[in-house]
Amino acid sequence: MSLKYIGMFRSFANEIGRLHCLLPWWEDATVDFMTSGGYNVASQIKKVTQKTLIIWGENDRIISNKLAVQLHCDLSDAIIRQIPDCGHLPHVERPDSVVKFIVEFVKRDQGSK
Repeated sequence: MSLKYIGMFRSFANEIGRLHCLLPWWEDATVDFMTSGGYNVASQIKKVTQKTLIIWGENDRIISNKLAVQLHCDLSDAIIRQIPDCGHLPHVERPDSVVKFIVEFVKRDQGSK
């Protein structure tokens, strides 16, 4: 696939990913979510025993980079890979990097068996 089409796909995917933000109820739903405490899975993280790959965009402005580091510390067998010049949607913004990290992770896991 040419770089032109990859760029067009990324642009299209980013726009589709933002569509929910344009809905009239989005702002109220966001405020309600935040004031309710949002998702709180902290008590469940210690239950994860599988090898885990954390992929994080270094420029994520939705979820703090500090939380990625905290998640990495809280998981007993985790690897964290951060993608430069990438925001909240690494699989859309930098799919080649995401695929590379997943392949490396799977190969590493297979090599340890």
